[in-house]
Amino acid sequence: MNKKEYSSLIKIMSEEEIKKDLLEKLKIVTGEFFGIIKEIQNNGEIPSRELSSALSKETDKVEAFLDDYGAANNKRFFYFRELVASIRWINIAVFQSIHILLRFKNYNIELDERQKNKFLKEIKKNLSFYLHNLKNLITEVFKEGENLGLEIKPAVFSGNGSLLLQKKILPPDLDENVIHKKEERVIEILMKYLETCEKFKFFVCEMGKEENPTEESLEKFRSIFNQLQSIYDTYLKNTDVENEISNLKKIRGHISISLHLLEIGRALIHFYERHSNKIKKHPATTKIANLIDKDKIKDNVKNFILKETLIFNTKGEEVSKKIFAEIKVNPDEFILETKILIIPSYRIEDFHIRPIMPITQIANKYKIDSFLYFNRNKYNLKSPIEMAIAIPDIRESLAKENTQIMIQGPKKSVKEMVKFFQKKCGAYQKENTCMPHKFLDVSS
Repeated sequence: MNKKEYSSLIKIMSEEEIKKDLLEKLKIVTGEFFGIIKEIQNNGEIPSRELSSALSKETDKVEAFLDDYGAANNKRFFYFRELVASIRWINIAVFQSIHILLRFKNYNIELDERQKNKFLKEIKKNLSFYLHNLKNLITEVFKEGENLGLEIKPAVFSGNGSLLLQKKILPPDLDENVIHKKEERVIEILMKYLETCEKFKFFVCEMGKEENPTEESLEKFRSIFNQLQSIYDTYLKNTDVENEISNLKKIRGHISISLHLLEIGRALIHFYERHSNKIKKHPATTKIANLIDKDKIKDNVKNFILKETLIFNTKGEEVSKKIFAEIKVNPDEFILETKILIIPSYRIEDFHIRPIMPITQIANKYKIDSFLYFNRNKYNLKSPIEMAIAIPDIRESLAKENTQIMIQGPKKSVKEMVKFFQKKCGAYQKENTCMPHKFLDVSS
């Protein structure tokens, strides 16, 4: 029987193959890419949304081509690949900023004219910052292309095929409950929105001055707001109930602007974590760090993206209260609140199952779930079983020191539960040093 030899699936390219195969193909693949970035470089004005969108598509294409050839692991092509990837992520910040400027009036944000003008001034200033960094990268990628021996022949950008088309998706109903009444549908979506706003507020408040948001944390919130927008469009957009409840369209606007701000933040933090010299100590990332002030990128996310998202979420909560009033529902039974309590260690004998378990009865009075957070664990306050697990763990901590717990749930429920813990075990509230309403002072 003849033995057949099988060749390896991967072959290391020779210098001749790099010149005749890779570089020739790369010249073709990058034609439209170089045409678009040349257009952006030569244009002193803000690029059109269509041009920025076209750049996103071309950077994806070029980066995928380079990755197919293993450029991320090759000294010669690594820097060029990193420049293309950096352009991709900084351009996302440019595109989303342009989109916000074009769509801002349609969002019906609950701000007065002075506050709106202040935000628009800020977004324009930051867009200029993103564009400045993008053009630095563009200049460098032209130089590096020439260093590679790549014959750069930018295609003339025609704009053909760059028309932005709405992405069509299936209804995001996998996790949805069956909702029969129109009001129930509104309440269900508002509950999801308010829960997300409360979690985001706590996320920002808990972040120390020296801490930075991660791509993972921003992606989590970006994804939730994206889902909220899709759910709204599936169940409420262009329906009778949207026309009947005057403030409902505003919620869609508040969801959208938070989503687009978080798109910017996620892109900038991705660049900061992956393409500056924060993580990689390769000479190429050090070069990129010299082109873009990575610390300004980081500060932009904390002092602009997070701050403005927090403002719009806070305003969205105010709109939610108006909607609850329109449908004759008590907002305090749905609007979430978070309280941090300190239980003194000397009250350990007051904190055991028999006196504390009635907290579940308070939680069960309300439709919305309430939760207790302790030592990175989450317990449903409606569940006697979960509380029977939580109480001994908290007692173990109380044996050593004063212990911090966090209560989160509907405002009315939380108020009642805080009083319960104060009475039963002497718990007192931790001073809230994070006050989002301070961000709303436009005179500051």
